[in-house]
Amino acid sequence: MSRLDEARKVAQELLESLETSRAPIEAILMKTKRLARLMRDTDAQTWLDLETRGYPDSFNPEQLGSCKKYALAAGRITSDGKYYFISLPKFEAQGKSDEALIDALRSSRPIATKAKDFLEKSATEALLESQLNQQVQQKKNYVDNQALFASLKSALHNYATDIYLSIELGDVAEEIFEQARGDVDSFVRIHCSKAAEQLVAINERLHEDLPESRAAALTSCRRLLMTVADSLFPPQDQPWTDSNRKTRKVGSEEYKNRLLAYVEQKISSDSSFSIIVSEIEHLAARLDAVYKKVCKGVHADVSKEEARLAVIHTYLFLGEIARLSKKPKSGGGEQQTV
Repeated sequence: MSRLDEARKVAQELLESLETSRAPIEAILMKTKRLARLMRDTDAQTWLDLETRGYPDSFNPEQLGSCKKYALAAGRITSDGKYYFISLPKFEAQGKSDEALIDALRSSRPIATKAKDFLEKSATEALLESQLNQQVQQKKNYVDNQALFASLKSALHNYATDIYLSIELGDVAEEIFEQARGDVDSFVRIHCSKAAEQLVAINERLHEDLPESRAAALTSCRRLLMTVADSLFPPQDQPWTDSNRKTRKVGSEEYKNRLLAYVEQKISSDSSFSIIVSEIEHLAARLDAVYKKVCKGVHADVSKEEARLAVIHTYLFLGEIARLSKKPKSGGGEQQTV
């Protein structure tokens, strides 16, 4: 079982425990901490540890990171920055203690005796009033504490729900990407087998997790698109005129224009073509900028997130090309003759 599959199972069990059982809050917290560990969620681990042990005198809500929202929504932290110190297990124990005390006060009955004089009568009435006030206050404390306890407990439910939905969403995205991967693999195998080696090289560069490796990965993405363009629309000396009568060079370095020329041959809809033009323009601009820096010997500062998104964008664009490769030519655009 993979880590995410185990996390999904734990999230399901946790939600079931919170919704249908009367499991002790310690057990709920332990299972929630296990879920956070499986998700490698350090913010949640910090938050849950405080919920288990209690909050210190000196505490900054920003320490909770992404889990601050759960503490705020539950009322653990008030809008003016104050917060409750008591841990969730103590809240639960206090609630049980308050409930037992209320039951004791409710079951106790004053002995009905006739007062001997006025002073004794006044003292008895004062005692009864004091007991009644104590019972009313105890009930109020119990209700307030139980409401806060339920709210804090619901924060655990919200966290488990968010994690479960994120895993499910990840499965959907993975399934969609897997379908695109199948199309790309088939396309590469049939049309440009050289691109397969470049895809492997890109993946290896990303896994090295070094700044220069990330720049190399994006440069490889550019080479990959050139390889695909060479296969689908080889370099030509004569320019290409698109359906809008715009002339585009389609030489060896103009891989972007050659890809657009191929796409236009497959698409009859102007709106669809405009979308793909925008997509390839954005992708090529990013890849070309890194390529120019590398060629000049200038350090290309590419973050891990930027590199990953660029690679994903490249792969998805190949998926679009793979889909179009199955269509017959639409006859869009023309090659100029001289």
